[in-house]
Amino acid sequence: MKKGFDGEKYEKFSAPQQEWGSKVMDELGLKGSEHILDLGCGNGLLGAKLAAKVPDGKVIGIDSSASMLEQAQKHRTDNLEFLLRDINDLDFEDKFNVVFSNAALHWVADHSLALGQIYRSMKSGGIMRVQFAGEGNCLNLISVLKDAMSSPDFKDDLSSFDWPWYMPGVEEYKKLLVESGFEDLRVWMENADRNFPDEESYVGWIDQPSIVPFVSFLPGNKALHFREHVVREAKKIAVQEDGTYFEYFRRLNVYAIKK
Repeated sequence: MKKGFDGEKYEKFSAPQQEWGSKVMDELGLKGSEHILDLGCGNGLLGAKLAAKVPDGKVIGIDSSASMLEQAQKHRTDNLEFLLRDINDLDFEDKFNVVFSNAALHWVADHSLALGQIYRSMKSGGIMRVQFAGEGNCLNLISVLKDAMSSPDFKDDLSSFDWPWYMPGVEEYKKLLVESGFEDLRVWMENADRNFPDEESYVGWIDQPSIVPFVSFLPGNKALHFREHVVREAKKIAVQEDGTYFEYFRRLNVYAIKK
């Protein structure tokens, strides 16, 4: 059982992320010469689309997963660069006109630190436009995960496991943005509930990337048992009469300016 993030498999089952990111990207109104930072660039597909929109600019995509970046390199262009980097280890200053992120920042635990890094990386007048999982996201899967974590089979093994996601509400995140120095804020929650068309796409989404932190933490056979348990129970909740699989998705959208 391959435990870590798998860029190739993620790309195969990343239709929701691609749809959300393309929508956000289309709202940017790019002029073609911007320098853009793509935070949590993943498999690089959206980074390539961004690069095509700024032929006289440049896109730098960062991600902390080597496997994701290996896949991303397949989409590299002359004005698109990928770096293996954690968001909390950014070393850019006054460099970017736009900071873009899609379906990634909920993986970051300390947003006070991250927003400070983002702010420093931006040019005066720069735009941060990000979208990530917000309060109420993935209620079905999260209920199954929490039940599994508290069950006798896994409770001891996961006693020191750190919950992998931060999914804030609108007012909570506005406060963080103001404290970080951003202005002209717009923060809103979007309902993006989804029916996965079939079992393969639903289970593929669970495997890559949702369940990765849990199975990566557990020892071999326990990891496999946990995965089987979660997939089985999640399917029971999610399956619909027409054979699709339903999940709640709430996307926190952020538009903010560095003056």
